[in-house]
Amino acid sequence: MTYSVCISEDGIQGVATATKAPVVGSLGPFCSRNGVVCTQSIVNARLGARAVQSLDEDTGVDEAIESLLAADDDASLRQVHGIDRWGNSITVTGADCVGWAGDRSGEGYTIAGNMLESPAVLEGMETTLAQTRSAPPVERLLDVLAAGAEAGGDKRGSAPESAAVRVVHPSEPKLHHDLRVDSHEDAIAELKRVHSVTKATDTEWRGDYPETVYRRLP
Repeated sequence: MTYSVCISEDGIQGVATATKAPVVGSLGPFCSRNGVVCTQSIVNARLGARAVQSLDEDTGVDEAIESLLAADDDASLRQVHGIDRWGNSITVTGADCVGWAGDRSGEGYTIAGNMLESPAVLEGMETTLAQTRSAPPVERLLDVLAAGAEAGGDKRGSAPESAAVRVVHPSEPKLHHDLRVDSHEDAIAELKRVHSVTKATDTEWRGDYPETVYRRLP
């Protein structure tokens, strides 16, 4: 069971995902300054990594993923989606993904999920994405994950075990985020807690470092 969201707005690239399996942050979400990709279902992490590499070579996300899936003998088991800074997007749900499985897309975003309770999971995520446009990207993505869980999430009724969020900002290093929870009984709630801790620490450090130095931190 996995569901995820990719966004590309105003040069900001972001992706968030949650799953029943452990360590989703090292397998599913891939992010660069040029776009975001998430690969799930029977995951192929190399597909995600190669897709983002293609984005950094100025290939559109749709062209990159279509080419990679064409060379994948197990493409029917993959669920892959993404969006790039040039406005291209793609959502692919293989015919052999475990149901309920599906995807949605719109201006600036893609959403996908498999082994879900119902289409209402993606509908809830999409609604929350539209309602949180003014929120900081990382908080917006976390709220979208939570909305998926509240709408039913895993069709087996269990909470995600791992979750991750990644955001790349085009000009502000301090607004980059790469947060993950690898194994927890309620990974989305724990990821929100981790973010709140990093946010509080960030505020505290601003008073300890000159702005010119702080801006150079990774």
